[in-house]
Amino acid sequence: MTAMDNEQMLRLKVRLLTEGASLPEGEWSGRRGGAGPVGSRYFVLPNGRPCGVPIRRGESARRFGSAALTRTKKAGVWLYDGTVRLTEVPRPAFYDLATAEGVPYSKIALLHGNSTLATTVYQSCRYWQKGNQCRFCTIASSYLSGDTLLEKTPDQIAEVLRAAEEEGVATDMLLTTGTPDTPDMGAEKLIAVIRKVREISKIPIGVQLEPPQNSRFIDEISAAGANAIGLHIESADEEVRAEVCPGKYGYGSVELYRRSWLHAVGLFGRGNVSTFLLYGLGEDRVTMLNMVNDLASSGVMPVVTPCRPAPGSHLAATTPTYVDALDEAVEFYKRVGQILADHGLNPAQTSAGCHRCGGCSPIQEAYDWALHSS
Repeated sequence: MTAMDNEQMLRLKVRLLTEGASLPEGEWSGRRGGAGPVGSRYFVLPNGRPCGVPIRRGESARRFGSAALTRTKKAGVWLYDGTVRLTEVPRPAFYDLATAEGVPYSKIALLHGNSTLATTVYQSCRYWQKGNQCRFCTIASSYLSGDTLLEKTPDQIAEVLRAAEEEGVATDMLLTTGTPDTPDMGAEKLIAVIRKVREISKIPIGVQLEPPQNSRFIDEISAAGANAIGLHIESADEEVRAEVCPGKYGYGSVELYRRSWLHAVGLFGRGNVSTFLLYGLGEDRVTMLNMVNDLASSGVMPVVTPCRPAPGSHLAATTPTYVDALDEAVEFYKRVGQILADHGLNPAQTSAGCHRCGGCSPIQEAYDWALHSS
């Protein structure tokens, strides 16, 4: 096919992330659980960037309008909807290694996108224990299925990172955590890992956690050697946030998030502080775009991401508002991209974080469109 322009690339990325794709029976469909988007396979788009394509089958594929992904005669190359060639991200060789104690490396950290080594340091969350977890979350599923560990040690994570860097597949690192029932919100566990990693590597590190009430924990994360931080409010619409994230909503006010974002920007710099804003949960879009603009003007990266109802979550049977509304979704992301361009926030130029990987959000393609459309 002929080369795609920026608008076509944006449309392709939005379509893949919202509609997903179906695979032939017997093909692996991606990781089964975790704190973020699950049930995806990573492919490289024609623009050279990764996309975590939601894999859907049966009723789910029909509900989301998922087009087929089929193998071509060329190894690793797939055809999406009979027209677009996508290249699968190869399975890293380090997945086949294990620690001296016999723990597979793949239970400690995974490759996200095509170059981000990611791990959930603490695979549990106090909100699950209290029954008020985020409705999209499946953080407990990976641990209960045996795919991962409840808690990874700094030594384990550093060992896997060393192997991934030696293989040449990791250029940045992402550390996230479920929220323990402690005032630091998991910061101490992240700090211990960062310090250990810094003994062996200069790789850019992004971390994600809820904002602690005491901002000194953010200071300590920066001092330990992290390069970026994500403090995820999840929705700009307070009604949606209260319904979808009852535990986080009850804990953290918008004021706490705003205070934490601004404090973090002073430490990590513009674009290296981020927050997730989920798209497709019935949120008011004017409210959302206003927050996107406020965040971007403050140097905070709004990672606007299509929500992905995951099996095992409370949203499993939910049909997002973007279904059967592709044109509307593309126009919405054009607005987001224009805001990012207006404020000079290019996800590709930041140090680390989910937006640096870019597999689950089309904001990079939206930014590229805006940059070249004016």
